[in-house]
Amino acid sequence: MEGGKSRVRTDRKKHHRKPPTKPTGDEPRIAGGISRKFQISEDIIAGEPLLMGYGRTRLCIENYRNIIEYTENLIRIQTKTGRIHVRGEELVIAYYRDDSMCIVGKIQGIEYH
Repeated sequence: MEGGKSRVRTDRKKHHRKPPTKPTGDEPRIAGGISRKFQISEDIIAGEPLLMGYGRTRLCIENYRNIIEYTENLIRIQTKTGRIHVRGEELVIAYYRDDSMCIVGKIQGIEYH
């Protein structure tokens, strides 16, 4: 220390939080490449909901997040990209697992919200 002055280091970096990353727009291109290489549907890789209807009495949904509402006339389901409302009569969830479910009953309509 010269002349009684203390030296302050200015080269130290303060700890800071890394800003959250934003999607770059390359995700669809990457998902497309992976789906071609492994012969898997691009929808499944991207986490999009996949709906399979069997007539007017059975609907199976893959890649859902949770069940919001469940009555015999309306089943509301949350997905990664939005909500799906299944309307009908005597609706019953035949089974549900972590990422797939099946609804049976008199299905009158499917709405995307």
